[in-house]
Amino acid sequence: MALAAAASGSGTVARPLVDRGVDLYLRRLRTLLTIPIQVKACRHVSPDGTVSEDFAISDIPDAARGYWAMVHVPPPYDQLYRRLYLIPIDELRRRCLRLNSHGVQSLRFIADFAGTVEDIWSPFAVDIEHVSDWLAAIPGWAGPVRSIPAAGKLDAVSTSDDLGTVGMASLTTLWATAELERAANGGIMVAEDRIRLDTVTLLTHHLGTGRFAGLHLRTAIFNDTRRTHFEVKRPHFFVDPNLWVSLVLLRPDLRVHDFGLLMPSGDIPELGYSETLTLDPLTRRFRKYRIASAEFGSTYLSNAFHITVQSSLADRQADLPMAG
Repeated sequence: MALAAAASGSGTVARPLVDRGVDLYLRRLRTLLTIPIQVKACRHVSPDGTVSEDFAISDIPDAARGYWAMVHVPPPYDQLYRRLYLIPIDELRRRCLRLNSHGVQSLRFIADFAGTVEDIWSPFAVDIEHVSDWLAAIPGWAGPVRSIPAAGKLDAVSTSDDLGTVGMASLTTLWATAELERAANGGIMVAEDRIRLDTVTLLTHHLGTGRFAGLHLRTAIFNDTRRTHFEVKRPHFFVDPNLWVSLVLLRPDLRVHDFGLLMPSGDIPELGYSETLTLDPLTRRFRKYRIASAEFGSTYLSNAFHITVQSSLADRQADLPMAG
């Protein structure tokens, strides 16, 4: 909450759905500029304000990037102390004492929360009232946000969001998350904003490269007419080479249809922000974006991160030995 407040409307905080070493992601709104943050908290400090904490080296993988935050939450209150530490991960590894703690290779962090002495961590100490200054110093954070692209064609009039799918967005998000996790096999982290403020439904973080990509999910139910409506809300939309838009089609029984659409965000202005589609046959200008729903996870990861992953369909069709 302190980070979101410090961003003053310029940033949003996402929480990963599976913990793989990052506790939260701070992202500049309407961009994919993202800061991974791992948070450690201590309840007690010494009488002079010193904290000494050991943590396993394995808790911070070699590929980890971003920042490590140490905060103090003095009892009996659930409120942050005014001073906190925001330390780049590489500096944390370099400056911490390495030791064997109870048979575990560990790093020892010793710092002065009272701020009465200068130590190796003083350059990374931030007063909670000045977190906004820390954010502003991050390269690219304070830069202008690109304007919303103009539509290549006149939008159709629409008075609804995801026509006919009220309450279905969460179902689609759960499905997409499961497909991404299945395809990546532990190689990514999928995060969702605590409060949605722009077009990014899911933020994906490739752990091997540290790269980020965004996914904007749209949901549409079709009926016997084999027609449906597709709409992207322009006020929240932005274009980025690593932002993708997916239309997930649901059958009347709410099962995911056998195909959907996966489109680069840069193509949306020309395609139109509000369109009615026919599915059989699929509207011509959308045909090149058609993907098998069973291949959604692997196709997205290949497009977003340029990596080859095992086919989700092949994984499902593999013969597994019976137990016993």
